[in-house]
Amino acid sequence: MELITLGIGFIVNTFAKNKEVHSVVDDFVTQSAKWVRGWFVKNDQEEVIKKLEEQPDSEETKATMNSTMQEMIKDDQFKLELEKWVSECQKPLPSMKNVLENVNIEVAGNINFGDKGGSDQVYDQKNIMRGSNIKGGGDFNFGDSNISH
Repeated sequence: MELITLGIGFIVNTFAKNKEVHSVVDDFVTQSAKWVRGWFVKNDQEEVIKKLEEQPDSEETKATMNSTMQEMIKDDQFKLELEKWVSECQKPLPSMKNVLENVNIEVAGNINFGDKGGSDQVYDQKNIMRGSNIKGGGDFNFGDSNISH
């Protein structure tokens, strides 16, 4: 698929996601939006940003972006950065299981965090706690328990 077409799709998706949540919470979305804004401002195309913010999915916005990006792609630095950005957008999200972040848990009894039994499935991140506080009144087991009979 053509670089500009991919770029437009990812840019529209980035701004649509930002509009849906009414605040940018995802670091990648934040950095992507800043990158897009920077290039469009540099090329005196602030109206494209306004259209992206107001109606990112509209055909008019996509058509305006297409004509603008056809010109911007002539800038070697923009083309290089767009290729890199599109490549990052196409990477799959990491697979995760049993990941706790920034939680506080307090229970009276035992705590078992992980899977019971074995699995052949591989995850990028599994059985991870970050910035969390856990208090239990009994045993604390962290990680998978492989039970064999």
